[in-house]
Amino acid sequence: MLDKNKQSAFLSSFDKSGFKSSDELLIAYKPRRGRFALYNDEVTLEEAERFVGSVLNGDVQLSPTKQKPVLR
Repeated sequence: MLDKNKQSAFLSSFDKSGFKSSDELLIAYKPRRGRFALYNDEVTLEEAERFVGSVLNGDVQLSPTKQKPVLR
């Protein structure tokens, strides 16, 4: 879990066009490929599991990051 105020540099590495003005955002990030996917609906445990499974199965299209995200 990230604090968007403290980790704004990390979040700016991703395309913000898919972000909602929500306090919760689920991002699947594949660092080797420099690609990510966003989950834009309400985040529940079941939906998070379904989203991660879809990403791992290749059912979700991933987008390239603008730059390599770095946590500080």
